[in-house]
Amino acid sequence: MDNRRLFLWLSLAALVYLMWNAWELEFAVPPPKPSAPPTLMHHAAPLVNPSFLKSSVETPPLAPARSARTQVTVRVRTDLYRARIDLVGGRLASVDLLRYPQKLSAESPPVHWLEDQGARRLYAVSTLVSRGTSSAPGLQGQFVAPHQNFVLEKGARRLVVPLVWKHQGVTVIEQWIFHPQSYVITVKTRLVNGTRRPWQGAPLLGIDYGHPPIHSSFFDRFLPNHFIYHGAAYYNGHGYHELSPAHIQKKKFDLEATGGWLAYTNHYFLVALLPPRTRTWRYYALPRTQTRYWLGALGPVNSVLPGGGANWTARLYVGPKRQRRLTTVAPGLSRTVDYGFLSILSRPLYLLLAWIEHAVGNWGVAIILLVLLIKIIFFPLQHTSGRSMARIRAIQPRIKAIQERFKGDREQSYRATLELYKKEKVNPVSGCLPMLLQFPIYIALYWVLLASVELRHAPFALWIHDLSAPDPLYILPVLYAGTMLVQQWVNPQAAGMDKHQRRILMVMLPVMSLLFGSVMPSGLVLYWVVSGLFGIGQQWHINRVVLREAAKAHR
Repeated sequence: MDNRRLFLWLSLAALVYLMWNAWELEFAVPPPKPSAPPTLMHHAAPLVNPSFLKSSVETPPLAPARSARTQVTVRVRTDLYRARIDLVGGRLASVDLLRYPQKLSAESPPVHWLEDQGARRLYAVSTLVSRGTSSAPGLQGQFVAPHQNFVLEKGARRLVVPLVWKHQGVTVIEQWIFHPQSYVITVKTRLVNGTRRPWQGAPLLGIDYGHPPIHSSFFDRFLPNHFIYHGAAYYNGHGYHELSPAHIQKKKFDLEATGGWLAYTNHYFLVALLPPRTRTWRYYALPRTQTRYWLGALGPVNSVLPGGGANWTARLYVGPKRQRRLTTVAPGLSRTVDYGFLSILSRPLYLLLAWIEHAVGNWGVAIILLVLLIKIIFFPLQHTSGRSMARIRAIQPRIKAIQERFKGDREQSYRATLELYKKEKVNPVSGCLPMLLQFPIYIALYWVLLASVELRHAPFALWIHDLSAPDPLYILPVLYAGTMLVQQWVNPQAAGMDKHQRRILMVMLPVMSLLFGSVMPSGLVLYWVVSGLFGIGQQWHINRVVLREAAKAHR
């Protein structure tokens, strides 16, 4: 079998698959809308458990009323964050990730990850809610803070932002604790019951986010970013699951789990609610409107006697999806890095690539060394395949003679050709096996380069300043097309084709390589180019060895 032809068919199949997905995303019939009017949906579906919570804290207004004399926010500055905490409800309303610029430019502002305003709003909440007549800040309670600005000083171990809420003898103290070099925010909450009756309530963590539909052209669907999952996800203590807006609109998501978490994820960044792993919490999701959603984590109900107190601790992760960090934060959190259907290959490839990069200090060099390592692993199989193809090239005149002899009898020609293969100990199928084995590795590495935030804005050399983005000068795609063209000349099977088939491959493969390479991450195209160069050198060497052996045999 011709491995170039196999590559062409696989490429065409991948292109058809992408076009079909793009057509479905662009022109598929939208799901039926819920019967409840969108403007009333958030009133019909309270954000927290209605079985014991007061109606005043069930659903916050979409835009809470503010007093001009009341301090409404505090600002926080650390080595990683520029953040804003809204004192209404105690919510993390805004976060800028200072280590991650929006664009590859010194003047670029940092990534604005959390924001409680606009259609794409996204913010996190940590508060207490109560049962019966007990008082609690809920989602609308007005906290106060001793200062308006908090800065993590150099050399300090942590920064504590205290928020206080008081009402009818109940005092709630929240401490938002930020640590240097950490994207984990710890929230410690203490309640003091100064009333004459027991207090009953529970801690509540929440994520409020907007997910408006994205309007783009049909061809925009082929861009790599469209294949990365954006939306809610959860971990139930045993497995990771995605929670799309359609799922939330159509189905009721409500479960109790120990050791779970809730999160909202996009291409490179994540905000996660991390309750204590030793307690059972209730996790749920609700639609607020057609484009706004609520993720909630409700803790167990506590009863606090008069004059007593209670303490709760929870964590938030707000930052990049760096796998080494995520694996130490919570079980399953690294699964938010979307590696597609070949995760079983992508994750080991990432670990290997990260290990090489740690040793050499450059992701581009690590990719080149990974190519070398894969070539070494597949060398015995590739060498056997190359020798088989070279032998086929050597017996091509005899194959053509058989075809001419049995020109009118295709079956007899096929049998005679098989006999010749058997006599010369040639296996025509062996040329396809190395490509079939390496093709999943190409796809898995594609997902690694596309989804790993570690390669975002990672430079290589010269004009390549971002290995996760396409080559801005199209030099690598041109080199990739050139390697495909040269491979046709050194490929023994291509030499045995008829002129028409060879002409088609000579044009189609380089053109398709150029088109694919121009939209793929430059790190992946670098992998293809280096792999192609190694393949050309290896096949050229094998051809020379086989020709020498054939010349000796005829002496």
